[in-house]
Amino acid sequence: MKTIEWTPKDGEDAGKCFVISRMPAFTADRWARHVVRALARAGAHTPREALQSGIVGLSGQSMALFGHMSDEDCEKAFSGLLDCVKIRRDPSNPSIEPASLIEADISDPTTLPALRTEAFRLNVDFFKAAIYQIYPLIEILRDTPPNAAPPTA
Repeated sequence: MKTIEWTPKDGEDAGKCFVISRMPAFTADRWARHVVRALARAGAHTPREALQSGIVGLSGQSMALFGHMSDEDCEKAFSGLLDCVKIRRDPSNPSIEPASLIEADISDPTTLPALRTEAFRLNVDFFKAAIYQIYPLIEILRDTPPNAAPPTA
């Protein structure tokens, strides 16, 4: 499983070492499908330019996309991202395993959004796959008038 270490360069959390891991495949797939369905329910259109620009484009759009979601859906999505994050309480001792985050670990208001963004970057491939799986179906439904005949292949 892919893992990165991320350390804020400045602010109250500067120097803390966060360990961000990619979600397991089935978990990431469920998370991504939830996010895409929540965006669709909110009427959000995934920017085609972001899809075409790949991982970098989607990573740049991630927080803007979450702004379209209901509070409940956004909280579930953000929780899924933060579940990917642990903290190295003693970065100088690699034999101590990273620990789950607790509220006391974060002091700087910019750290949580940065951690979510980094976790999103690690899992964006699953999000992209869910978009390609779900959005074409939604687009067909949106473009079909209520009394129209079903589309043919």
